[in-house]
Parts: sequence; structure tokens; C-alpha cells
Amino acid sequence: MRLPPFTHDFLLLFAGPLVWSVHFVAIYGLNGIVCARPGVAARWLGWGWEAWAIVGLGAAAAAVLGACLLARPRSETEHSRRFVRWTSRALAGLAVLAIVWETLAVLLVPTCSDVG
Repeated sequence: MRLPPFTHDFLLLFAGPLVWSVHFVAIYGLNGIVCARPGVAARWLGWGWEAWAIVGLGAAAAAVLGACLLARPRSETEHSRRFVRWTSRALAGLAVLAIVWETLAVLLVPTCSDVG
């Protein structure tokens, strides 16, 4: 199924904020569930499984944004294509910075099992 050019470009434009918001909800939801229901405290290289899951989700989100950067806009005019390309790359870059910032909490903040 091929999307119409407007829908394709609209999704491409907002891929960064969409991927970031899904990542945000996923890691904070996971962390909330793990802290509310402590269970197995398996550790590997000093980190619990939830920390590895958060790092993995961050890497997956960054990979999705990298793939979105390879997509080409399908607008009808060159001016529109340049605008969509530049704006989508800028928003994806900001989203990657936000994802890295959120993932840094794994290194800086103790986990629920370490605190209590």
C-alpha cells in the first residue's frame, strides 16, 4: 500500500516527535511497572534487566529515526521537499537528543531495587 504524498510527508515530518513520545511512554511505563511490582533482581554487568531494556528501547528508537532519515519526501515541488527534508531531520535530531537524555537516567539514577 502506497501512501498519498501528503500523508507520507506528514508522517515523515512528525516521525521524530512520534518515535520520541512512544519511547517516552514505553520506558516510563516499564519503569513504573517494575518499581510497583519488584520481582527478579537479575543483574548483568552491574545493571538490572530493566536498565538493559531501557537502553535497548533507546537504541531501537534511535535506529527507527535513522531509518526515517533515509526516507525521501514526495511533495510535488522542490521547495516543499526541501522544507520537509530539513524539518524532519531537525525534529529527528531533537528527538534523538531527548532519547539520549532519557536513557542517561539509567547511568545516573539508582534503580528501585537499589533504593529500597
